[in-house]
Amino acid sequence: MSKFFKKKDGTSIFCYNDIMLKIDDQLLAIDDALDTLAAAFLELERVKVYKAAKEIFLADEELQQKISDFQLLKEDYDRQKAFGKYRPEVAQLRKKVVSQKRQLDLNDKVVALRRAEVDLQAILAEISQKIAAAVSPDIFVDTGLPLAPHKPPHKKGRGNNIKEG
Repeated sequence: MSKFFKKKDGTSIFCYNDIMLKIDDQLLAIDDALDTLAAAFLELERVKVYKAAKEIFLADEELQQKISDFQLLKEDYDRQKAFGKYRPEVAQLRKKVVSQKRQLDLNDKVVALRRAEVDLQAILAEISQKIAAAVSPDIFVDTGLPLAPHKPPHKKGRGNNIKEG
C-alpha cells in the first residue's frame, strides 16, 4: 500500500509498506543523473556490439533449433539421471548431452554473444563500483565476474545481523 504526503515546506514524502522516502530536489537530481547515465550507456560501442551479436544469434534459425534440441535432450537426461545405475543407456544419453553442449559452446555466434555479454557485465560492474565508492568506500559490490574479488558470505548467528537459519 502506497501513499503520498505533502509537507508544509513543499517536499513530498512517499510511503510504501510503511517505508518512507523523502522526495526532494536531490532525489529528482539523482533520478535525472540515472536517466543520463542510462542514455549514455546505451550509446556505448560495446552495447551496440552486444545488440548486433544478439540479433545475429537470434536470427540463426539452425542454431536456435540446435539449442531447442539440446534443451529437450538435457531435460530428458535430467529426468533419467537418477536411474543411471540401473539403466546403462543413461550414460550414453549423458555423453550425447555433453557432446551437443560442446558443439553449441564452440559455435562462433554463441562465442561472440558470450564475449559481448561479459564485456557489458564488466562495464556495469565498473559503474556499480564507482557509484558504491561515491557513497562509501566500505560498500562491496559483487560483480559476478569470475576473476573479480569476492567477499566471504556473512556469518549467521548472534551479533552478525543475519537471521539464524
